[in-house]
Amino acid sequence: MIRTFTQTARPLSAALLLLVAGGAWAYKLSTHSSEEERRLSGITASTWSMVQREAARLSISTFTEPVHEEITNRSYGCNAACDGSEALNAPAAVLAGVRWNDDPPFAMTANQARGIRCNTRETIRFETQPVCWVGLFLDANKGAAAGKRYGPGDAMLYRTHFGDLQFLHAMAARNGEPAFVTKERIMGWSEFAWRASLGEYTLDTRLKEIQIPVIQASFGRTQWRILDLYTQGAGGGLRRMYEDVAFGSLLHTLQDSYAAGHAQREESSGVRECPLATGAVPAPGAIAEFHAYNQQDHDLHAHADTGAAFARYLSDPGNSVDIGRALVKARDRKLAWNEVQPFFDCVFTLQRSDAPASPGDQFEGSGVASSN
Repeated sequence: MIRTFTQTARPLSAALLLLVAGGAWAYKLSTHSSEEERRLSGITASTWSMVQREAARLSISTFTEPVHEEITNRSYGCNAACDGSEALNAPAAVLAGVRWNDDPPFAMTANQARGIRCNTRETIRFETQPVCWVGLFLDANKGAAAGKRYGPGDAMLYRTHFGDLQFLHAMAARNGEPAFVTKERIMGWSEFAWRASLGEYTLDTRLKEIQIPVIQASFGRTQWRILDLYTQGAGGGLRRMYEDVAFGSLLHTLQDSYAAGHAQREESSGVRECPLATGAVPAPGAIAEFHAYNQQDHDLHAHADTGAAFARYLSDPGNSVDIGRALVKARDRKLAWNEVQPFFDCVFTLQRSDAPASPGDQFEGSGVASSN
């Protein structure tokens, strides 16, 4: 038993360290889910899964921070120790949703995962199959460097980090993409996620039946249901709270739009306001440009996603915590999409609608090659 553990754990740690050393952690993925989240998700505490998770955490803990979790907990009223898995001001299912954008559970065929150590009979996510997850991430990174474009038909991990679903992180899918295109996708996703957070869809609602252009383009040719998108492979506990998962995912996209590696915002004047029935909120600065990850320096991007970077703008007008608090109140009031749509439109105000996406002057470097 001990010999098997030693022989298996070393390659695991080595693989994870290889990924981190390459600076490929684009969005500060946090693996530190709470015990309650794991229970709701049906993640078992078997000896092997615990060994995998611990090896993963030891390998990447100094390179990741629970920044999204802290922002979310603050939006739910936390004013002290708001980070880490023990800060639970926000509901556990909302925090699971905040993590969903970085680590959506998904399935693959054995052929798709060929040559990569994955158990394709089970749902894939970082916390349950970290070796598989790392291998797939590296493969996606390599493919993007060779000019591959990922979209419908590819694994979610490939699409969310390197493909057509990068709008989940408030980023363009490629260099040159006009800002209005990225915003349209973000607004469409926001509408979908907001409606889901209010329970307008059921777990059995098929995505192809939802007449929102970005959902049709992204998932219209699948038989996926809300269940398959948000809670694939999860236990019944999380599925009963899928509305919270949707809301957490929505908050993640909004929060990412404040990270300098994702988008360039101008400074907020504090004068302009974003209207909402629960009370107007100072507007954030307009978005001058959405960035594309393909040619960014991964280390520089990651540095802009740290807790220290977040703390620098915490007191700015229209910061992500204040916007999040406003949305928590609006959801509690069950405001319909047509009532909150102007608020989202204001939060994602563009300085120039045709501004082309780029790596950003501060982040251009030796990331993956452009897929233009």
